[in-house]
Amino acid sequence: MKVLYVASEAVPFVKTGGLADVAGSLPRALKEAGVDVRVILPKFSQISEETRNAMEHIYDGTIPVSWRTKFVGIDKYELDGVIYYFVDNEEYYYRDGVYGYDDDAERFSFFCRAVLNCLPAIDFFPDVINANDWHAGLVPVLLKLEHNGDERYDKIKTLYTIHNLKYQGVFPKDVMSDVIGLDWRFFNNGDLEFYDAVNYMKGGIV
Repeated sequence: MKVLYVASEAVPFVKTGGLADVAGSLPRALKEAGVDVRVILPKFSQISEETRNAMEHIYDGTIPVSWRTKFVGIDKYELDGVIYYFVDNEEYYYRDGVYGYDDDAERFSFFCRAVLNCLPAIDFFPDVINANDWHAGLVPVLLKLEHNGDERYDKIKTLYTIHNLKYQGVFPKDVMSDVIGLDWRFFNNGDLEFYDAVNYMKGGIV
């Protein structure tokens, strides 16, 4: 089985909470059980210089962010037999903190779209994508809405894991068009709408 584990943080690279502990230990355990598991994370500035220098740069490209495009790079690093990929965009991820910015909706919708759009570049099409917490909540959404009909993606299943229900990624509704770039028909109670706002975690659950 091939698994892509999508998280915003993982020990020993970046940690703000318990998600990082799970994302650092579970993939290693799956690897020991014979699963071809790989992890993909944002390339935050908090990653040590030693680790950053040891990464292999494997891809440069662009990712659509609504009506505009942004640079994306993919770096590769192996630790304890597990391959890690890092989504690089210094505008989004080279900052003093990890979360809590006014453009978090854009930073993490970019991350989710990059995870999916860059699968051909890393030449890894998993059987299962395990998306974690609100930061990765749009991965199942974008897989269904933007890659449906592509035979490389059609057999991918998703597992959505919630580590902290308190933080759901709730943003003003204008992110639908200005940031995510999805049709407004998905802004309804059965999809992404949540009390007249957009909820990334709800999208992942649905």
